[in-house]
Amino acid sequence: MTRNEMPLDVIWPRLIAIADEMATTMLRTAFSHDVVEVHDMSTGLLDSRGYLLAQTWLGATGHTGCMPAFGANLVSAFPPETVMPGDVFICNDPWLCNGQTADIFIVTPAFINERLIGFTVNTIHHVDIGGRKGSGLSEEVYEEGLIIPMLRLFTAGQENVDLFDMIRRNVRYSDKMIGDLRAQVATGWAGCRELERLCIEFDQIDLCAITDEVTARTEAGIRAGLLQLPDGQWEDELLMDIDGLEQPQPLKATVKIAGDSLSVDFTGTAAQVRRPVNCPINFTRAYVAVPMKMICDPSLPNNQGTYRPLDIVVPEGTLLNPSYPAACFWRLSAGMLVAELMFRIFGRIAPDRVPAESGSLPTWQFYVSGNRPNGDGYALHQHSYGGMGGRPGRDGLSAVSFPYNVRDVSIEWSEHETPVLYHARELIPDSGGAGAFRGGLGQQLTFEAYATGTKANQPLVFSGAAGRMRTPPQGFGGGGPGACSRIEVNGVPIAPTSSPEFSFKVGDVVRLSLPGGGGYGDPGNRTREAIRRDLKAGYITGEAAKRDYEFEE
Repeated sequence: MTRNEMPLDVIWPRLIAIADEMATTMLRTAFSHDVVEVHDMSTGLLDSRGYLLAQTWLGATGHTGCMPAFGANLVSAFPPETVMPGDVFICNDPWLCNGQTADIFIVTPAFINERLIGFTVNTIHHVDIGGRKGSGLSEEVYEEGLIIPMLRLFTAGQENVDLFDMIRRNVRYSDKMIGDLRAQVATGWAGCRELERLCIEFDQIDLCAITDEVTARTEAGIRAGLLQLPDGQWEDELLMDIDGLEQPQPLKATVKIAGDSLSVDFTGTAAQVRRPVNCPINFTRAYVAVPMKMICDPSLPNNQGTYRPLDIVVPEGTLLNPSYPAACFWRLSAGMLVAELMFRIFGRIAPDRVPAESGSLPTWQFYVSGNRPNGDGYALHQHSYGGMGGRPGRDGLSAVSFPYNVRDVSIEWSEHETPVLYHARELIPDSGGAGAFRGGLGQQLTFEAYATGTKANQPLVFSGAAGRMRTPPQGFGGGGPGACSRIEVNGVPIAPTSSPEFSFKVGDVVRLSLPGGGGYGDPGNRTREAIRRDLKAGYITGEAAKRDYEFEE
């Protein structure tokens, strides 16, 4: 079947549907809340060259955005001629995958008549991978759990029992972790079955030819969007607070648009640090691509073509391209600020397409861990979100995952899985920045541990990634800033940090206040009706209405 004869309008959606079916398989077979509740996972399809062909819409942005780089690393380690039917590959090396040991990639090859046609790929953020349990104090990647290089988990259909045993011995919650790993294997096999069926149905089509066509269309969409923007060069920086350092550290970018190409140079970004907030380059590239895709062509599906108009330069040994063995478990603390920095620069290029700064950048993630009275360990891995910035023509969304595309853990699941009792989970009035279009509100979580579920006299440990504790999300076009974030234990704030870690005991009340998004446009241009609606909903107080909008009734 020639390129011109391919029914692309049928095949392209079918490929995406296969990736979605893989995601559904994973959600129905996985064990941990990281998958079932949070959707901290992703699925996709690669051709035999390792090019990203399709992905699920359910996938976490930081997973799918690294698949093109991972595909290249895969075929470099396992050239297609060495791959056999029944093989399954595994890797979580932060420098080969997506920057964090907890995220494991599983790849399964698909064959027709002994001919390799492509691969299915999927990832899961595992609830444990050993090490210091997501510690905010780790100084080297060796402290962050098992590092699995590119290996065969199955060889020609035979399970690598030794590797399974090694993984099982090195993790705390082995039943869930191995259960999730086997769900990944099942997901890969399910995707291969459907991929093979599709190729047979269309007379054994060449997936490379399909890839070339769909990626060319996505690439053309991005390039057409870049051509609508002015040529030029823009510079900006964003300061990042890091635990243990007195001064905020700069993330600096120089963006250049030349016709239908975009280059980003991060020269001037601060050096890597001995904290787990360093961001390997694959994750950095992913969060450069997200704003570019949203602004230039948000409609066509994402694949390898998205990344071809993009060139990035990141000096080695910096926060955004650290050298091994840098600690990087909470790499999103720096990596997601890359997206905010790109939005800030795009705001000067295309102000009608960019939101104000968001309290959801960076996303907060944290573990609450301890032991039950019988000694069994537990860990809750939670995501929490601030408010999105106000947008051209619309208010920002409150407490939303933007642009991360994963979910919170429900209170019900949290309380069922761990002896943590939530007092409240609520939006914070007045936390969204004032503007013609108000910033989204941050959320507040208040919780404590209860004695009957916790080992006597043992404190619990809170560890994770935070942001916006000193510098609030800024408004755009005259809009006001959102509220800063804070962490309190029994009403006493802890020191601002990007990677908090502290102990608390039964009866202590922990309160997390997430930041609000910045406002968009002059607050004086907000309609009276919108202000009344905010007052009625409790999004703003009467005092804020008078102060920010000169509104009184």
